[in-house]
Amino acid sequence: MFLLAFTPGLSFTEDLGRHLLLGRIIWEGKAVPDTNLLTYTYPDFPFVNHHWLAEVLFYWLHRLAGFNGMIVWKMVVMSLALGLALTAVRPARRYSLYWLAGLLSAVILGFRAHVRPELLTYLGVALYLWSFERIRQGAQWPRWVILGYALLWANFHIYFLFGVGMVAAFALERAVAGRSRVSLQAEAGWLAAVAAISCVNPQGIRGFLYPLRIFSNYSLGLVENASPLEVWASVINPMLIALPPLCTLFGVAVLALWHRRGKGGVGRGANVLVGLTALVMCWLMVRSTPLFALSALPVIAAALAPAREEGVESPTEQATTRIFGHRRPSWAPGAVAVLLLNLWLGYGVLEGWYTRIFPAPVGPTPLGFEDEQRFLRLRQLASQHGLRGPLFSDFKIGSLLEYELHPEAAYVDNRPEAFPATFWRKEYVPALGLREDWARVENERGFNAVIVSLVGAKEFFVQELRRRPEWVLVYLDGLAAVFVRNSAPNAGVIEELRFSPERIDAYAAQIGRRIDTLDGVPWWRRQVETEWTVQELYSLVCIGEYEAAWPLVWKLHQKYPDHQGVQEFLWVSVPPSDADRVKPVFARRARWPLAVKEVVNWGGHVASTGDLAEAERILRRGRLFFPLSPILRQTLEKVEGRRVDLQHRRN
Repeated sequence: MFLLAFTPGLSFTEDLGRHLLLGRIIWEGKAVPDTNLLTYTYPDFPFVNHHWLAEVLFYWLHRLAGFNGMIVWKMVVMSLALGLALTAVRPARRYSLYWLAGLLSAVILGFRAHVRPELLTYLGVALYLWSFERIRQGAQWPRWVILGYALLWANFHIYFLFGVGMVAAFALERAVAGRSRVSLQAEAGWLAAVAAISCVNPQGIRGFLYPLRIFSNYSLGLVENASPLEVWASVINPMLIALPPLCTLFGVAVLALWHRRGKGGVGRGANVLVGLTALVMCWLMVRSTPLFALSALPVIAAALAPAREEGVESPTEQATTRIFGHRRPSWAPGAVAVLLLNLWLGYGVLEGWYTRIFPAPVGPTPLGFEDEQRFLRLRQLASQHGLRGPLFSDFKIGSLLEYELHPEAAYVDNRPEAFPATFWRKEYVPALGLREDWARVENERGFNAVIVSLVGAKEFFVQELRRRPEWVLVYLDGLAAVFVRNSAPNAGVIEELRFSPERIDAYAAQIGRRIDTLDGVPWWRRQVETEWTVQELYSLVCIGEYEAAWPLVWKLHQKYPDHQGVQEFLWVSVPPSDADRVKPVFARRARWPLAVKEVVNWGGHVASTGDLAEAERILRRGRLFFPLSPILRQTLEKVEGRRVDLQHRRN
């Protein structure tokens, strides 16, 4: 877990910038804003800041240790969370099976290894599970630990309500175990105290109930809010691979504990109830999978513990033993197998294939430290070149703009709940289409500059804006493209920074030098530098400079032939004269795909050559990997329809 958490993640561009800015505003103003505040579009829109205390914590961590210090802090917190969950209940047999469950949990946690307030939710879930077991053993001080953390959690992250639910489940378990009115009153009083202290937040009872209604004003679809089944329709990644085996182990563990019911002693019904709740939540939204990864472990450990110390096994307990094995297992084969898996995974993370092989969305992030100066270049544009608003920004980069350009307000940031639902539907999303709605919004807002993330706006938006004479590209890197209005007030910055053909050549040459020097970068920076280089190549693709991108893409492909992003750039940048060089790459990836795009692209290309039977075979094989993909099904139906029509014409 420590190794998987050694990543910068995506949080600086998507969340962390805003958290750092708000942390400073809260600390300096000694008050928590209750409106949007940071955008000029809806600065007064009501907003419940359910993670203000985490933002203050992040502000001070960043001030004292910088972004890389925050990465180290994240590594410690995530490792501590997994460690507490693993040691909450001690298994007495099949340690290799429990080790495997821990590895699966680490992989699932790793996909959310970003510096975000939810880290403190992971720590809270694990701490509560660990404390529950200490209370079962007779200790009372963990109740005070839970009460204290409940106060912090209610101001750390919106999932604090899950923690209140965990306490409710545990209080119910203890009340049933006590079987007395006194026990029921004591547990009810403790639960009431946890709920009451969770209301100690800037919004009071409104803040306590806010998690139940946050989606009432949430009209923008996010990948992290999709279900794993929806994600499975397009990609396969480590989290999606690890989730079914862990669910299977958890399900068998619940079955084993069910066989042991009613045999005396103190049960662990709360752990099962918490695990089942987390299981439902994780299959509703992939962002909740870490909750299940942590809460499943104590249940699995309990199933691997002795049935009861005080007596001989009953028939049901013997059935439990048959499920998980004998009390004296032959541990060596299983331990060796899991050890090899652990070493293999660790090696893959260090070497980079863990990152390069698996595509987005919600894929793993590269290992290593980050160069924080990359996230300050827009600030330099404002301070040194007079970049000013009003700005148009996309959802993904809005929070970073707020951090870099404050007090210059952004157009939008990545808080869907901080804007009216109609804003997303009737203004933002239509404006990204750059048609009539763009002209309307442009006139209403009076944009002087456009700053968009490459992954948010994508190729169409950047290339289309570049074709329009009223906008001039003045900055480009692996993160963002910056346009200013072609007007007299911007004449100075345009003359100095316009992306002329000469500047594009210099930019491409810079990327080439970066590719040449990647092998000499220290291991704790190499993967991050490689990903940044890939994003810079994507920036050339985004502005339509395919001829400049192609030799660099091919050079990087030779260095990292398994990199999914580079393979996608091969597809869009290869000139017709070099098409035969890349066809084997696409054919191989379509044979063992990790993304549905690989199958659809290659199958569509083969169909365009007239070999409809082979295209149909490729697409049918792809459906074995992605049976839930609608685009793959539709593409296959089109190819089948063309083949049938052709056969009819021949007949």
